[in-house]
Amino acid sequence: ASSQGLSVFPLASCCKDNIASTSVTLGCLVTGYLPMSTTVTWDTGSLNKNVTTFPTTFHETYGLHSIVSQVTASGEWAKQRFTCSVAHAESTAINKTFSGKYGPPGQGTPSCSLSHTAESDPRGVSSYLSPPSPLDLYVHKAPKITCLVVDLATMEGMNLTWYRESKEPVNPGPLNKKDHFNGTITVTSTLPVNTNDWIEGETYYCRVTHPHLPKDIVRSIAKAPGEPRRAPPDVYLFLPPEEEQGTKDRVTLTCLIQNFFPADISVQWLRNDSPIQTDQYTTTGPHKVSGSRPAFFIFSRLEVSRVDWEQKNKFTCQVVHEALSGSRILQKWVSKTPGK
Repeated sequence: ASSQGLSVFPLASCCKDNIASTSVTLGCLVTGYLPMSTTVTWDTGSLNKNVTTFPTTFHETYGLHSIVSQVTASGEWAKQRFTCSVAHAESTAINKTFSGKYGPPGQGTPSCSLSHTAESDPRGVSSYLSPPSPLDLYVHKAPKITCLVVDLATMEGMNLTWYRESKEPVNPGPLNKKDHFNGTITVTSTLPVNTNDWIEGETYYCRVTHPHLPKDIVRSIAKAPGEPRRAPPDVYLFLPPEEEQGTKDRVTLTCLIQNFFPADISVQWLRNDSPIQTDQYTTTGPHKVSGSRPAFFIFSRLEVSRVDWEQKNKFTCQVVHEALSGSRILQKWVSKTPGK
């Protein structure tokens, strides 16, 4: 599969009450195929700052990772410029710069504004391909490839087509369109693929044509050739901390999955053997294990109500990976121990 770029979106809250505040909070959302070495830093000039960068998350539907970083700066923020810088070893840094200013004093209702500029605005239309998830490939037996097109100004004249290296026919699903608050449009197309064709290394292509593009965008994807270094994951499921169980309304279950290769992996939580909705738990993207061996680790975190936990329901962390034997599934489960 070809390497894809990153998208960086500035985040700002701006309202009338903010102009009198002695601090301001800004954010940067980074999405795409994030290398493990991706870092987000902030330059707030002379102002004091407090930076929080949240763990990487993985969007299984699109095969994309995302990071959110936020900074709170104290002082004369309305006269200052702020720069969010996203960097990794595989490309030059991407910078987003915010600037703030007051409306003219004494002239009607005060207002504030926060704008941003970038080294490469406008970024233009981009396209990404994501592979089938191991869950769809080995469990549901319904693998699909997803082509994601972002930053479209209009759908007029846009065309998306699929084809295969082997010239065999394809049968993609309908285009899904999503309008965003910033006026751009995202289009998603999924292509069902045959499990054996994918495993045997067939190459699939997504071609995007649009009047705003100087040339067509063509992305290709195929399963990596068989690797003798394949390694199945080790899975550890941790009970809620003791201090959580007695005092909190919700308790946390944590699943550590490590030492697996390649990086493609699916994690699903079950309650009494029934799947839990994906928006109720968070799974990080894969991170490289330190050392010379090619291996990765991830965490998955599930919050449940204390009442649910006290009822001794069974919670399972289910992992799907190609290096696991048999069904490609490994499960670890926990429930509240009587008397604890």
